[in-house]
Amino acid sequence: MKKDMSTYVRLVKEAIPYWRIAAVAMLAMTVTAGLEPILPALMARLIDESLIAQDPDALLTIPFLIVGVFVLKGIAEYVASVSSQYVAHRTVADIRSQVFAVQLDLPMEEHGDEEGGRMLSRITYDVAQVGEAVSTAWMVIIKDTLMILGLLGFLIYTSWQLSLALLIAAPIVHYVVKKAAVKMRRSNEDLQTWTGRLTGLVEESLMAIRDIKIFGGHRSQQAHFDDINRRLRQEQMRVVKIQSLNVPLVQILAALTIGIVIVMGTQMSVRNLLSPGEFIAYITAMGMIFDPVRRLTGVNATIQRGLAAAESIYAIFDHALDDQRHPAPHYTPLPEASLEFDHISFQYPGQSELVLSDVSLRIATGETLALVGPSGSGKSSLLALIAGFIQPVSGAIRINGIAIADWPLAQRRRQLSLVGQQVNLFDTTIEANIRFGDPDASFDAIYDAARKAHALDFIEALPDGFQTRIGPFGNRLSGGQRQRLAIARAFLKDAPILLLDEPTSALDADARDHVLAGLENLKQSRTTLVISHQPETLLSVDRILELDRGHLRSPTRR
Repeated sequence: MKKDMSTYVRLVKEAIPYWRIAAVAMLAMTVTAGLEPILPALMARLIDESLIAQDPDALLTIPFLIVGVFVLKGIAEYVASVSSQYVAHRTVADIRSQVFAVQLDLPMEEHGDEEGGRMLSRITYDVAQVGEAVSTAWMVIIKDTLMILGLLGFLIYTSWQLSLALLIAAPIVHYVVKKAAVKMRRSNEDLQTWTGRLTGLVEESLMAIRDIKIFGGHRSQQAHFDDINRRLRQEQMRVVKIQSLNVPLVQILAALTIGIVIVMGTQMSVRNLLSPGEFIAYITAMGMIFDPVRRLTGVNATIQRGLAAAESIYAIFDHALDDQRHPAPHYTPLPEASLEFDHISFQYPGQSELVLSDVSLRIATGETLALVGPSGSGKSSLLALIAGFIQPVSGAIRINGIAIADWPLAQRRRQLSLVGQQVNLFDTTIEANIRFGDPDASFDAIYDAARKAHALDFIEALPDGFQTRIGPFGNRLSGGQRQRLAIARAFLKDAPILLLDEPTSALDADARDHVLAGLENLKQSRTTLVISHQPETLLSVDRILELDRGHLRSPTRR
């Protein structure tokens, strides 16, 4: 319960920037709730004064008052709905933006440890659940609670004796709702897990669609999907069963309570303790009070889903983040840089063997060094250490003789450009993808970067040139074209240290020649570390070292 309240408070704080609109919503809800008891009160007058006493003034006045109450109530409900939804949707949009930002800023270790699809499902599922809870639940809770209080006041004022019957039903309803809330919370947490797994499988399968088709993996992937889909359906049905049981139980309690009140009210009316109008008004108000009670009971499932989702979201908000954007000063690239590994050792968590063992080497300013070796020898781990994606067990990495362990990540990464075997491009224009290297670059600079990367020929041959959209992951371009855009992006960043990770291994001979020409231009006046399995396919290098099972071998002159 304490944890729930803490989560509630954090959600409320998200809405503080919109407190003025929230105040309008609260005022409108208060007006709506305040008008609710007036209707049964007018019903009492309608029966006693209009129908029984035949008062001519009442025959005209009371119908107009009833119409007026409904008009005012309709206006207030409209204002309450629009203003509350505005606050809710703005708050949810802010949370969604924060989730995206935080997931971008999570350390790489967290990205590696996260269960497949869970990060994506936080935005597609968890935020949606919070949105439903915020947009629907808070209006129901506030408005219906005020309505219940108003109607209760009317009931007690009309007949405190009959109102005692409500004291019997209230603790039973509270017990039912509380028990259901505990069960729904557990089920919703399981629901999040299985939704994340389903999302991850879909994402993984779509990215590997070629392999699935080539290797005939349709049946195994479909079986895996069906298994997760079945578990997800089971969790959803568990929530539905608990949620669906709530409302009938409350309705049965309501019917029993109304039955008791009718028996008691009839006896009181016979003894002239209640007028016919007051009796009808009491029954009407009592019927009206169970409607908001039913809604409050039903919304409990939405609240529990929202709270479970909010806890998942706030869990990553509380993670330690990369300091690359927090704060984000503008770091300038060094005019030149040497790169040194000083007795570096590295071991992945949970593994017994070192991936890198006491590696020491120095790359002089402007030098190109090739690091070759079989898969699993530790080459890519060395690149990840330079970028700060992982941290060494021991040793230091130095740029210009200065250990960079204490540098802000933004400063460290500003000195690096990377061109890898897997090029990550975005579903936007060619110009925007190159501009990723420097968001403030002019078009002339982008054009020059494309020219130096040997990408200008294919870009200008496209119908829309630099404004051509390249599709998700750049899938409308060939592998060589994607590599040349990555080189152009690195040109635009103009970092003094260049990291090349198997940049030509997946290319044919013609595409490789274009890419190598671009890389030759790119590595001029830069300190370059090239990772490769095949030294014979490398561009011109000054030295070649071999890395084998985490150990460096003697350098080989080329």
